[in-house]
Amino acid sequence: MLSKYRVHSKHRGAVLVLSMIFIVLFSALAVALTSLSGANVQVAASQHKVNTALHAAQSGLECATYLVKTVTLASTNTNTVTDSQADTVWNTLCSWATAQNLGGQTPSIGTITNGDRLTIANMNFGSGCGSCTLNLYRYDSDPRIVHVQSVGTCGDASQPVTRSVAMDLSITKDNDVLNYAIATRGRMWLTGDTTINGDVFSAWDVASVSPFNMTSDSTVLGTINTVLTKNQVDSQSYQMETLTNDGEPKFTFGTTVYDVDGQAVTDSYGTVDGDGYLVDLDGNPVYDEDGSRVAVDYSNRVYSSCDEIQAYHRNINYGQNASADMPGMDITDYDTSTYKSTIGSTAATIASGGALVANGIIPNTASSGTVTEYFPHASSSYSTPSTSSSLKLTRYKYANKTFSNVTLSNGKNALFSNCTFEGVLYIDCSKTSTSSGYTNNVRFDNCTFNGTIITNTPTPFSWQRNALYFTGAATFDNQSSVQEATILAPHFNVNLGNTNSEQNDNNVLTGAIVGGIVDIRGNAQIYGTIISMADTTMYSSGYVSNIGATLEDGGSETTTVDDIGVIAITPEEDMMLPSGITTPIVINPNPKTYSETI
Repeated sequence: MLSKYRVHSKHRGAVLVLSMIFIVLFSALAVALTSLSGANVQVAASQHKVNTALHAAQSGLECATYLVKTVTLASTNTNTVTDSQADTVWNTLCSWATAQNLGGQTPSIGTITNGDRLTIANMNFGSGCGSCTLNLYRYDSDPRIVHVQSVGTCGDASQPVTRSVAMDLSITKDNDVLNYAIATRGRMWLTGDTTINGDVFSAWDVASVSPFNMTSDSTVLGTINTVLTKNQVDSQSYQMETLTNDGEPKFTFGTTVYDVDGQAVTDSYGTVDGDGYLVDLDGNPVYDEDGSRVAVDYSNRVYSSCDEIQAYHRNINYGQNASADMPGMDITDYDTSTYKSTIGSTAATIASGGALVANGIIPNTASSGTVTEYFPHASSSYSTPSTSSSLKLTRYKYANKTFSNVTLSNGKNALFSNCTFEGVLYIDCSKTSTSSGYTNNVRFDNCTFNGTIITNTPTPFSWQRNALYFTGAATFDNQSSVQEATILAPHFNVNLGNTNSEQNDNNVLTGAIVGGIVDIRGNAQIYGTIISMADTTMYSSGYVSNIGATLEDGGSETTTVDDIGVIAITPEEDMMLPSGITTPIVINPNPKTYSETI
């Protein structure tokens, strides 16, 4: 008994020791968890302050965007903003910021080293929303760039949390029209093997006639934009696209699709949601056999025989702003007289041998007589009218000559055959409204253009009397100082023929092509925007801008087999509008320059 008792007595108190150890461990763990929880609260509070400071800084950036989007600035007729104009813009912006009194704060306006500064300090966005200080500044080395820095703050003065965001703004000329591959005030017809690598726009507002007619062999790799609303189109005898009962475009699924429960959808077509995914006719998502959402394929669009738009396209946007809101779409926006004055008003020099006519007005002695033609003409002969209303023209004929920086005087109605043009060819015509005062219908046959063509600005638009008519093959390689436009011919009928008999990258038109009406046929590669700016509602069904040609329909005053070709038009959104087009100066944010710092 004694031995057994002694054995038990050796382990007496062990349970108590273990209990104490566990109590200490759990106490330490509890303290650690409490500390960790407190640290998490502190981290969360700190992160909240960081986010608040960042949001305050971004709010300041929004304030800067508001200022530059609402300030009213002057307009300019030149293709760039001068240093003096940029200075005026800065002073106007400072005055506007002072008048706005954002956040109840008066801006501080001053200078920095080699530059200017505008500061709006301590704009408070409310309790718990932080505050920010907004700095706008620019340097003398580039006065057309406004740098914006917005510093957001959250927390008390002793331990503030700050975040900073920055972005650059550009003082530039409004060039919104260049966002489109084609922009017209009238109707638009696309046909033949035509590819438009961008968006198109028509300001045609006579709802009884469709603004567009696009055949199935043409392609618009962008959106189609009209000022007509969907309700206006719905009430007409035509339709532009096939829609569901809810007014949404139809798309075939192209394959078997499934609902959320994995059951095959019995409908063969549906529409698309705001994220670009297909949904059934009830608006429910559809899935492929792997359970993934099905993205829209615009080539699966459903067409009907009465659709005015049969071409491949991404979408139709209805109810867009009218052309009056887009500079470059009205004759009052144009004044090209500077180009004429630069050339001069004296007779051009005729080089020995008569090959070169340079710097001045083309003299009559450079011509080889006159020839009678009609416009439009019969398909077999330029000297035969196509209708009783064809315009009879006495053309001065120029052949096998090179012209450099010259003016063609009003009323010459010239025929240039196998001629080469360097620099600027300025085609003059009176701006009066009398029928005899504004005629210059010019035909170019097999000519080479190493420069640009610019015309006067006649009023009103007369598609027969003022025209640039390109026949045969035309070669374009603009090497002049006017890179922003190949043709700047407001209120002229620009009828552009085969510009590239062999489709390749060595013969392209760069920059804007501006006309009252612009027709493109044959082979053409164009990197720039087609602008047809004439108001054609005076005609019963509108005078149509034709892009492409087939023998059955479309294209030109006279359609022949030589007019059929391949056309590609790609807009250059970053290009400036040419001088001669008056547009407002604007201050545009450049999102690519956005940055965040601590």
